[in-house]
Amino acid sequence: FLAVLRIKLGISHGCRETERKALIDFKRGLHDPSDRLSSWVGEDCCAWEGVGCSNISGHVIKLDLRNSRRCKRALRGDITPSLRSLQQLNRLDLSGNYFMHKPIPKFLGAFRRLTYLNLSGAGFMGRVPDQLGNLSTLQHLDLSYNCHWDDEGDGFSCLYLENSGWISLLTSLRHLNMTWVDFTNAANWFQDLNALPHIQEIELSSCDLGTFPRSLSHVNFTSLTTLDLGYNDINSTIPDWLGNIKNLKSLDLSSNSLCGSVPASIGNLSLLQHLVLYSNDLNGTISKGIGQLKSLAYLDLSSYSLSLSEDDLANLSSLKYLDISYNFIEVSKTCFSIGFLLVSGIWILGSNNLNGMFPESIKRLKGLRDLDLYNNSLSLSEDDLANLSSLKYLVISYNSIYLNKSDDWIPPFQLNTLFMEFCQILPMPQFPKWLRTQTTLDELDLSNAGIKETIPNWLPSGLEYLDLSNNMIDGEIPQFFPKLKYLFLSNNSFSGNLSPRITNTMPSLQWFDLSMNNMSGQLRYLEGLQLYENNLSGVVPNCWKDSSNLLLLDLSSNKLVGGVPDSLCNLQTLESLHLSHNNLSGPIPLCLKSCTELATLDLGHNNFIGNIPTWIGESLLSLKTLNLRSNAFNGSIPRLSSLPSLRILDLSNNNLSGMIPQSFGDFSALKSAPTNNSLYVEDMWLFIKGSEIKYTTIRQLSMDTLIDLSNNYLSGNIPEELGNLHGLRSLNLSKNYLIGQIPWSIGGMKQLEVLDLSRNNLSGAIPSDLAALNFLDHLNLSYNNLSGRIPNGNQLQTFIDPSIYAGNPNLCGPPLIKNCTVNIAKANKEEQSEDSSKSRMETLWLYTSITLGFIIGFWATCGSLLLQQTWRTSYFRAIDNMFDKLYVMMVVTVAKYKRKL
Repeated sequence: FLAVLRIKLGISHGCRETERKALIDFKRGLHDPSDRLSSWVGEDCCAWEGVGCSNISGHVIKLDLRNSRRCKRALRGDITPSLRSLQQLNRLDLSGNYFMHKPIPKFLGAFRRLTYLNLSGAGFMGRVPDQLGNLSTLQHLDLSYNCHWDDEGDGFSCLYLENSGWISLLTSLRHLNMTWVDFTNAANWFQDLNALPHIQEIELSSCDLGTFPRSLSHVNFTSLTTLDLGYNDINSTIPDWLGNIKNLKSLDLSSNSLCGSVPASIGNLSLLQHLVLYSNDLNGTISKGIGQLKSLAYLDLSSYSLSLSEDDLANLSSLKYLDISYNFIEVSKTCFSIGFLLVSGIWILGSNNLNGMFPESIKRLKGLRDLDLYNNSLSLSEDDLANLSSLKYLVISYNSIYLNKSDDWIPPFQLNTLFMEFCQILPMPQFPKWLRTQTTLDELDLSNAGIKETIPNWLPSGLEYLDLSNNMIDGEIPQFFPKLKYLFLSNNSFSGNLSPRITNTMPSLQWFDLSMNNMSGQLRYLEGLQLYENNLSGVVPNCWKDSSNLLLLDLSSNKLVGGVPDSLCNLQTLESLHLSHNNLSGPIPLCLKSCTELATLDLGHNNFIGNIPTWIGESLLSLKTLNLRSNAFNGSIPRLSSLPSLRILDLSNNNLSGMIPQSFGDFSALKSAPTNNSLYVEDMWLFIKGSEIKYTTIRQLSMDTLIDLSNNYLSGNIPEELGNLHGLRSLNLSKNYLIGQIPWSIGGMKQLEVLDLSRNNLSGAIPSDLAALNFLDHLNLSYNNLSGRIPNGNQLQTFIDPSIYAGNPNLCGPPLIKNCTVNIAKANKEEQSEDSSKSRMETLWLYTSITLGFIIGFWATCGSLLLQQTWRTSYFRAIDNMFDKLYVMMVVTVAKYKRKL
C-alpha cells in the first residue's frame, strides 16, 4: 500500500541507480587526499556529501564539491564522461579543486537544466568550449582564476576564448565572472555581453580586453549593477555610453591604460556607489560628472596625476572612502575644503606632495574614522588631532611627528590601529605617553623611530600586533601582552636570558622575531618565532607538538647542539625551517617526511651525518629550497627531480660520492625562467659567485635558481641532461672528480650567470656555445685537463682574468699568453704520439690473443681425447670414415673422367 501511495504522490525514495554508478565512476577518476568523499558509499547517493537530489523524482540535481580551504584538500584528477548521466543537474560547483590543466569538458554544455556553474580556480586550461552556449537556463557562470605557470617556457597560461559569440546565447545569465580568462581573440566581447538582457554582474578583470568599442547604437544593460574591467590594459578613452548604464552601482576600471579625462556622462549614473579609477593615464582635473554622483560612497583616484579644485567633490554628500594617494597634490586651503565632506569615513592621502602644517579642514572632521597620511612631509602635533573624536585608524608613517609635548594629554579618540613607522618623534624619540590611554589599540607600529628606552609596562595590554624593530630599545623582553599574536623586536639591544615563561604570559603568540639582538640562554617551550643571529645555546627543545599553526621557524646562526627533536615533525603546516649555522648533529629524522608543506629546508653549516634521505624527493613535494651545505652527508645523491617546485639545491661541502644523476635534467621548475611568488619575509644565506650572500626576503630568493654540488667526491661525466635546465642561473660542480668533456648542451642554458667547473678532471675542448650565454658573469674552468683554443666572441670576451683557465696546460688563446698555433702543433704531435703508442699496443694485444687462443683450443681438444677413451675411439673412427668417403668420391670422379676421354 505504501509503495502504491509513493507512486501516486510522486514521492521518491533513494537515488537512481544509473546516476549512482555515474558518481562512483566520477569518484574513481579523482584523487581525494583528505577523504572528502568518504561518505560516497552505500546505495543512497542522495545522502552523500555534496550531492543533492529531487524529493519528487530522486534525480541528482546538485553536485557541490567546492573547496574553499587549503590546496591539500583539493580533489585532483579528471571529470569523467559518466557525469553526462546526470541530465537533471541544475547546480554544479567544482571550484577550488585541481583538474590537472585539462580542458573544460565539452559535454557540460549538455546539462540543459543547469542554472549555476562554478569552475573557479579549479586548474582547467585550454579553450573554453563553445558548447557552454547551449546552457540557455544558466544564471550564474564563474570560470575565474584558472591559470598556471607553464614550465615548458610558454609563460603564464590561462583559459582562453577563441570567440565570445556563445556568451550572447546565455539569455538567462545574471552573474558572469571570467577573471583571468584570455579574451585576446574575442574582438566583439562587449557587443556579445550587450546581448544579455538580464545580466546584473560582469567581472572581467585581467582578461586582455584591449579596447572599448568606440560607439554602441544601443546599450542593453538595463539590469547591470556591477561592472569590473580592471587590469586589462585597455588603451582608449572612457566611452560616453558608459553613462547610459543607468542602474550601475559599482564600476572598476583600475590598472588600465585609459587616457584623457573622465567623460561628463558619468554624472548620469545616479545610483553609482563604488568608483575605482586608480593606476591609469587619466590626467587633469576631476570630471564634473564625478562631482554629481550624490550616491557615491567609495572613490579611489590614486595614481591619477590629479589636481583638485574647491568645487570638484562638493556635492558628494554620501562619500565614506576617498583615496587620492600618489597624486602629488599640493596643500592649499582650496584643495582641502573637500575635507568637510568626510563627516565620517576614510581618507587616504598617502605618498602625495603634502608638506608643511597639518591642513585646518582635516582638523575639524569629528566623524573621520580612518586617516592615512603615509609618506608625506607633514608636521603633526597633538593639537592637530584634538577634534578627531571618531578616529579609529591612523597611519602617519614617514612624517615628522611632534606628539610628546605633554605627558598628561588625553586624546579625544580611541584608536584600533596606529602606524608610525619611520616617524621622527619629537622632542624626544621615546614612547608617546598618551598611548597609555588607548585601551582599544590592537595594532601598533613604532619601528625605525630611533626609540632608545625600555618598553614601558603601561602600553595597552590588548595589543595583538606590535612592531618595535630597528630601534635602540634595551632591557628585557616584554611579557605583559596576553592577546599578542605578532611581535617584532629585531635589531634592537635586548639582552639577557630568554624566559621560559614567555609562552605562558603570551599564550596567543603566533609570530615572534627577536633576531639581531644579544639574547642568550637556552631555548625552552617556545613556539612560532624567528631567533636567528642570537647567542642561543643548548639543544633544540622537544616541545613543538602544540604549535600546529606554525609556518616559519628560524633558529639559524646560534649555538644549538644535538639533533632535530621529533616533536618538530608535528608541525605539519610548517612551510619554512631554518636551522643552519649551528652545531646540530645526527641524521635527518625520518619523521620530517610528514612535514609535507615545507617549501624551505635549510640545514646547512651543521654536523649532520648519514645518507641524504630518499624520502625528501618522495614526500616533500612542496620544496622550493633545499640547503644541506657544509655537513657530513655521504653516499650517493638520491633522486630529487620529482620535486616539481625545487629551484635552489645546495649539497656542497659534504662527502657525497657516485655520479651526478641524469635525472637532474628533469627538474621542472628549473626548465623555465623564475617567477616572483613571494609569501613572507625570511632570511637565508647562499654561496654564489665565490662568496656567501644573505638573502633578506623570499621575494629575492624566489628569483634565483641554483645547483651547487661542489667540494664532494662525485665522479663520472657531467650529464648532458643538465642542458635542459633553461631557467638555471648558477651551476657549481667544482672540486670533485668529474671526467669527460664539458657537455655542449650547457650552451643552451640561456639564464646561466654562474658556471664553476674548476678543480675536476675534465678534458677536451671548451664548447664554443658558451659564448652564447649572454647573462654569464662568473666563469671558472681552472685546474682541469682542457685543451685547444679558448672560444671567443660575445660574453666570453668579457672574461679577461687568465686565472679562470689556470691549470689547463693544453689551453691556448686569450686571455692566456700562450701562442695558440705552437700550442696546437704541440698538442697534435702529442696526439699523434699517443695514437702511435695506442696502435702498437693494439697490435701487441692482437697477436697475443691469437697465440693464446690457439694454445687453449689445441690443448682443450687434445687433452679431451687423451683423457676420455670413448671420445678418442669415436674421434678416430670419425676420421677414418671421413677419409673413406673422400677416397671413394675421388675414385668415382676419376673413373667418370676417364670414361669421357
